[in-house]
Amino acid sequence: MTATAVYSLLNKKENAHEDPIYSCVWTRTIDTDDPKKSQDYLVTGGLDNLVKVWILENNRLELLHTLEGHCMAVVSVAVSPDGHIIASSSLDTTLIIWELTSGFKVHEIEMGGTDVWKVAFSPTGTQVVSGSHTGKLTVYDIVKNNIDRILDTRGKFALCVAWSRSGQYIASGSVDGAVHIFNAAQGMLVHTIQAHTQLVRSVHFSPNSKLLLTASNDGFVKVFDVASGSELRKTSFKAWVLSARYSPDGTRVALAVADGTVSIAAASDLNLMKTFQEHNDAVWDLQFNAEGNKLLSVGKDKSLNIYECPLPVKTDNKK
Repeated sequence: MTATAVYSLLNKKENAHEDPIYSCVWTRTIDTDDPKKSQDYLVTGGLDNLVKVWILENNRLELLHTLEGHCMAVVSVAVSPDGHIIASSSLDTTLIIWELTSGFKVHEIEMGGTDVWKVAFSPTGTQVVSGSHTGKLTVYDIVKNNIDRILDTRGKFALCVAWSRSGQYIASGSVDGAVHIFNAAQGMLVHTIQAHTQLVRSVHFSPNSKLLLTASNDGFVKVFDVASGSELRKTSFKAWVLSARYSPDGTRVALAVADGTVSIAAASDLNLMKTFQEHNDAVWDLQFNAEGNKLLSVGKDKSLNIYECPLPVKTDNKK
């Protein structure tokens, strides 16, 4: 008989980088010939200029690659939906595309002095969008290795970006608290929302692409309707909220807070379900695994934490 899963810390890797860790991704490579050979990987990027790729098996963590190519802090890592390609951005104004399993550097894109911050993949895995200090978003074709299009928020530094799973929308958050939503295919600005009073740290679409989750230095976490741009719900913390992510099933959100806590909240009302206090400094980023029953977090304390996060029990309303 299988024991009921409970919230717990499964693994803590201290000093996973030599300096604070800014960004993380939990991904899985799918073997189409033999799904049983599918493999979970963790990717982290830090202030030590490095991207690291970790293998996770049976909650045991093993370093696979240390990717050297950036000469300043790595501020964002993203992985293609199929789990095979990494994009990393750095304060050195370069965007590097890597092959995950081999660690091979595919492309290095010089931004010509333009600061690149967060990056996100398209659902097809063939394009990457990045924000910049100019307020413009750049969409790169990583197959052709060229710029596909520029999206102009007409605003300030676009600190964070997201691409909806449907492929229809791209969102960004700015240093002045504004959130911008674009029609990705048309390149048209659909909504400009004065979402927060301080800089927006994180934007993330719900799995059905209908909602946008935002987090800010003002301590607020908010949910917006993508179609109308209207605010649906919000909650607040006494510290900066540095990252916010939906679970793959859309029932929960995970929140990384500058006070060192990681919180799980119900997506329906943002009521807290669980708070972990396993970091001793700001938590910079987090992400659920594909099943949504585990969570990865990284932070200023240089540690990488993995938690058990039980799936909500489905209630049967049938009589």
